[in-house]
Amino acid sequence: MPQKVNVRRVLLPAATIDDPNRKLYQIEYTVGELPPGFVYIEEKAWTKEKEAELIQKDIERRMGSAGRETITIP
Repeated sequence: MPQKVNVRRVLLPAATIDDPNRKLYQIEYTVGELPPGFVYIEEKAWTKEKEAELIQKDIERRMGSAGRETITIP
């Protein structure tokens, strides 16, 4: 089922010896009750589809490690 995800992109310098002009998108996203998450994509590789794929994988990873449990407190 599609999820609504709020996204904020910041372009950061990330120079390397091979590519002194290299830049990365730091993508902050929020969804549901999860705290904000971040994914990173090189500027040259960024597409909306790639961004959505990385966010989806990160959400699945984070939900799997959340370890939610319902307990009863007397």
